[in-house]
Amino acid sequence: MKPLLLLFLLSVLAGNLPAQQPSDQFIRDGFKNPPIPARPKTYWWWLNGSVDTVRLKEELRAMQKAGLGGVDIFEIGVPAYNNPNGMVKAGPPFMGTESLKAIEIALREATRLHLEVGLNLASSWNAGGSWVKPQHAAKSIYVSKTTVNGSTAKPIRLPFPDIAKTDAKGKPLLIEFGADGKPVFHQEIAVVALPVRDQTGFLDTTKIMAVSRYFDAEKEVLNWTPPPGKWDIYRYVCSNSGEPLKLPSPNSVGPIIDHFDSTATRAHFQYFIDRLKPLVGDFSKTALKTLYLASYEATGFVWTPSLPAEFRKLNGYSIDKLLPVLFDKTVLNPEQTAQFQQDFKRTLSELMIQNHYRKGKEIANQYGLLLASEAGGPGPPLHNVPVETLKALGSLDVPRGEFWSRYQYYDSDSVDIMWLVKEVAAAAHIYKRKMIEEESFTSFHHWQEGPFDLKSIADRAFCEGMNRVVIHGFSHNPEGTGFPGIVYGAGTHFNTKRTWWPKVKPFTEYLGRISHVLQNTSFVADVLYYYGDQVPNFVPPKNTRFAVGPGYDYEIINTEILLNDLTVKNGKLALSNGATFRVLALGNMENVTPVILDKLKNLAKQGAVISGKYFSSESPVALLNKQNIGPDFSHSGPVSTVFDFIHYQHQGADYYLVRNTTDQWISSRFSFRQPGKTPELWNPVTGEIVPVSVFNQANQQLNLPLTLPPYGSYFVVFKKAVSPARYTGFVSATPPPQFEYTPTGLRFLQAGLVELSGKNKAVPERIKSEITTQELTGSWQLSFPKNWGAPASVTLPKLISWTESTEPGIKYFSGIGTYEKTFRFSTPVNTSRNERVFLDLGKISELADVWLNGQHLGIAWAEPYRFDITTFVKTGDNTLKVEIANTWSNRLTGDALTGEKFTNTNISIGYRGTPWKQVPLIESGLLGPVIIQTIKQQPVK
Repeated sequence: MKPLLLLFLLSVLAGNLPAQQPSDQFIRDGFKNPPIPARPKTYWWWLNGSVDTVRLKEELRAMQKAGLGGVDIFEIGVPAYNNPNGMVKAGPPFMGTESLKAIEIALREATRLHLEVGLNLASSWNAGGSWVKPQHAAKSIYVSKTTVNGSTAKPIRLPFPDIAKTDAKGKPLLIEFGADGKPVFHQEIAVVALPVRDQTGFLDTTKIMAVSRYFDAEKEVLNWTPPPGKWDIYRYVCSNSGEPLKLPSPNSVGPIIDHFDSTATRAHFQYFIDRLKPLVGDFSKTALKTLYLASYEATGFVWTPSLPAEFRKLNGYSIDKLLPVLFDKTVLNPEQTAQFQQDFKRTLSELMIQNHYRKGKEIANQYGLLLASEAGGPGPPLHNVPVETLKALGSLDVPRGEFWSRYQYYDSDSVDIMWLVKEVAAAAHIYKRKMIEEESFTSFHHWQEGPFDLKSIADRAFCEGMNRVVIHGFSHNPEGTGFPGIVYGAGTHFNTKRTWWPKVKPFTEYLGRISHVLQNTSFVADVLYYYGDQVPNFVPPKNTRFAVGPGYDYEIINTEILLNDLTVKNGKLALSNGATFRVLALGNMENVTPVILDKLKNLAKQGAVISGKYFSSESPVALLNKQNIGPDFSHSGPVSTVFDFIHYQHQGADYYLVRNTTDQWISSRFSFRQPGKTPELWNPVTGEIVPVSVFNQANQQLNLPLTLPPYGSYFVVFKKAVSPARYTGFVSATPPPQFEYTPTGLRFLQAGLVELSGKNKAVPERIKSEITTQELTGSWQLSFPKNWGAPASVTLPKLISWTESTEPGIKYFSGIGTYEKTFRFSTPVNTSRNERVFLDLGKISELADVWLNGQHLGIAWAEPYRFDITTFVKTGDNTLKVEIANTWSNRLTGDALTGEKFTNTNISIGYRGTPWKQVPLIESGLLGPVIIQTIKQQPVK
């Protein structure tokens, strides 16, 4: 393939260049059956590098069957506390001959299955490995101090700095030393002299002397006569930091690379490519699509040899005289210190972006691959990441963030810095990247959750901009590891050992449906937020440190996009990605540079409306109101945070994803700023698309009622074609009754009389809804699989949680239990009179797979756990079978309490250090009440 053509195709795939625009039909079809790029991927943990190639292929086939779209191969180590009795064996060195063979087998099988594969470029995280040479390994700055008097005779001997061989915890640092006792790699940086000062005083920079030109590095002497007085002379040296990979497999220990040096990045990437290419050939003909750089979590001071030259280039002055400030913040006054530290951080940021992320992308693209990364995140105070995040993420093909499940890390202002979604979405939007990936459901809640527990967390991420899920994660299990098997120490354990794995596809399809729509549409917001020019600079979760107001959303830009891409067109702020905004809101404008202020003033002259220092003291929402721009989304009810939304657009159609943030059924009236369009309702749980038959236009707002189940979410889609509404609203119903839209009209979920107003009808239309219920009381036959401690079959007089049983084998059972019951149904159904019959399972834990009279109804994983059985139920006797899968938690607790050994895993503790004996049991099974519900509706004169 010709190089130019290859680069073009890569740019299209990454979303950097416009491809043929997806059609409305393509979006609709993919919503019903998500294509591979929309389906969730997963981290495929190869624990300790130990793999079973037969099982690799089995797991890939299982992933495809479960609706996943691909994997990121991620070798990682297992710490001793998660490896009792050496349960997780040590495999061969990462990227060695055996490791490469396993990667080749995985790639060939994934290619056959049409799955996508990414490869993490390290054993664990921070780029690096055993092959990294000292000149390419991570570096730091070291200093020795010599105090002399002005009368000291020259030459003055300056010792080489002490370089520790272990870290603060006593662990060895990976620094290679020569016969002379010095590191193999070291370079002189500078020699600086400071007058010894009073502890309370600050120095003027004219008092600091750069004396490097007088230093003979070979003889280690300074041929300089200090002025009168006492002087501290500092010798600064660059050498390896010795920082190892964070959690490598036992045979893959190695140093991390210098993330600020392009030659180190090139050597590292080329090592992988040169090892892989002879085995698999042309990458474009394989499943390998991306190379992955995990989050940067290096510690301590960082340095790179090119830093002084880059510092001078960016900031216009030499760094040498300011080096003492890196180690002592009291040398200069606070203002000078803050300015220097900001200049230093900005220099590191530019070096990292240019020499690591952009260079890595350049190399990957040369070989037909994309680069994905969590560039820079999560940042301070959790990790020492000296980077401007939006710019770093924008330098990639595929930016990636992360969010956790039921775990937060709060900054001093109570903002959860572990929720990195809005940041990644903004970077993708403003840098024109199609994919917005998120490492999803990271957790310390081992085997506590089912898919419904994850749904609301995923929906929140979708409403901040995520458009592809990367599940954290799927642990590879060689043959013989038992159940629940070996797993990585964090994450939602999403693999074939899960009790509910055979029934997980509807959940992965749900994630794929939403992802598909968001991947093929463009984000819409009213406000553009400039987040300042500080480094590091991180974007918090939506509506935390910055918010416009209820019903409004915002995009975020950095300095690069502000200066180079933001214009004013027809009175609106505009980006080259096609997005337009009504207000520009300014973040931190302290110490703003003249070039930024000039750009802002120029935008204002062209008609831009700007909220913030130097411009308007009015809030963004006040400035929007002055332009008669009401909320893009609103709803009836006193609490504005009950519902969340995000708005996308494509070829004249508008897509609002709306989610219920509560565990209650809620009916409400919703308003969308959508004049002259026709709404549809897209259900991502089922893939069903139905017309909205109740709506009305009030000026710029289109109003419609909607009922959402607990943690429910829908797309409300507005099409350009205008069709008249059958009804314009409910009469005197506040809030609206619980109902659902169907292909043939409305179905009410509550009995009673409802009045609906029509567009051209003076008299409201009245509909009477009658609901009869038949609870399936009495006994149930419950059976369990063999060899898991539970009896083969029991008769339950009534439905109870398995944990309430006095039989230990049932109380602690984990797996799939099967309920069977025969019931009589005696009400004839007249479908011509709009009569429908439903099976409602009530409460379940965690998933249900249901058959009626031998006909498969489907899998229920999200509320409501309900099926339309109109065409399956019959008059007389009916047989119902319900398979329920719970989680492994109860069996692990039971084994810890009873001494039984049904389970086998390397995780010896439950949530965050809680011994399994103390982990509370989780309600499990079919809890009910199970109800047959017949709904009859008819108009009333």
